[in-house]
Amino acid sequence: MWVGFACLYALSLGRGFYSSDGEVMFLTTAALAERGTFEIAPDPALPQIVAGSDGASYSKYDPGLPLVGVPFFVAGDWLGAVNHAHRYRLAALAVLLVPVVSAAGALAALAALAGDLFPGRRALGVTLAAGTSTLLWPYARVLFAEATLACALTLAVFAIWRAGRGGGRGWWIVAGAALGWGIATRAALAIYALPLVVLGARLSYRDGPRATAARLAAIGAGAAPGVALVLWHNALRFGDPLSFGYAGEGFSTAPWVGAAGLLFSPGKSVFLYAPPLVASILLWPRFRRSQPALADFLVLAWVAALVFYGAWWAWHGGWSWGPRLLVPLVPLSCLPLGALPDRRAWRGLAAALVIAGAGVQIAGVLADTVPHYAAVIGAGEGGYHALHYTPGESPLVAAFERVLRGQTEPLAAFHLNGTGLPRTWTVGVPLILLVGLGWGAWAIGRDARAGPAQ
Repeated sequence: MWVGFACLYALSLGRGFYSSDGEVMFLTTAALAERGTFEIAPDPALPQIVAGSDGASYSKYDPGLPLVGVPFFVAGDWLGAVNHAHRYRLAALAVLLVPVVSAAGALAALAALAGDLFPGRRALGVTLAAGTSTLLWPYARVLFAEATLACALTLAVFAIWRAGRGGGRGWWIVAGAALGWGIATRAALAIYALPLVVLGARLSYRDGPRATAARLAAIGAGAAPGVALVLWHNALRFGDPLSFGYAGEGFSTAPWVGAAGLLFSPGKSVFLYAPPLVASILLWPRFRRSQPALADFLVLAWVAALVFYGAWWAWHGGWSWGPRLLVPLVPLSCLPLGALPDRRAWRGLAAALVIAGAGVQIAGVLADTVPHYAAVIGAGEGGYHALHYTPGESPLVAAFERVLRGQTEPLAAFHLNGTGLPRTWTVGVPLILLVGLGWGAWAIGRDARAGPAQ
């Protein structure tokens, strides 16, 4: 499962970072790999670079993703040096594998959790829907934090579930470490700490309050290093562990306005960019009858996300594909699909939504909508409102239009000659990825035929 999705997502990588956010995070990774520092050069064209209290310049973002990217950078740089190729370009391409690996990891954790909940084809169906028909796929190919956050949150829930089912104290620590890793990547992932604690308490309360407290303490112990890293990073940059890099930004949107936009606006509705979630909503009551703790976790997590991000000034997530800030919740939100009734009408609805979702993600992979954002916003002050609330100006519509016009993005795996690698690499890498994708598809099909349907 992991290999198949990792190959699919690696094949989907495009020509670059597609955002200044990704560029700044890469610059931080490069600084760490080459000079051992978080300090980067100031650049007026990159507002994500902010001044620190010591007069140096730093990324406004948390340290988790750049740190994880360091071994990828080193490997890409080494590959370029050995082959006398373009070292920096290969290092950048290697760092783009961080979201690839993270998104595939999220799906591996989801598959393990769904396998505990549902037998046979249902667990596979949940994972395939999440991996091919939601906006996790487009975010597996860009250097945003969302794929890493999805992996951290999904792994944390799986670890708590496994621990609550008798998996041992180590699983509680794993859950905390996953949460801490996510917080180190983006501190805002802490909004899911309370839903995770509630889930952990519900899965362990039968053993008494003392055991429950010890297990929740294990989650806290696992999360502590990641939280400490964020606080240290803040102190390094701004001289205050509680000072984050978002000066001048805040929660200035009425929460119900942002939440409504995230759910129902033509430009950012999560249901348009992840159609299988429509079926998840319909199936949630049925899912709750068999898995009340997990079902209630999803509700608490969604309430936390909609209130928190709905109030954020940039609830829409900026120049991005769909409701970017909700991506961490998307894989887990496909779990209710496993409760699909074995009736033709339900199967038809689920199939239609999955197919529609796959079409949406393919458009997101093949089309760069940044030029559309620039054109609409540059046309006047009402640009952002039009992007989000005028159907014809939706980035989703623009993506389909660009694909139909043949304005598709080159896939990096098939253009490695631009990095200066020898022909054996430029032919061999796409071939290996295609073989891995084919093997993954065959393994999934084998498991689907072997597994019983509930």
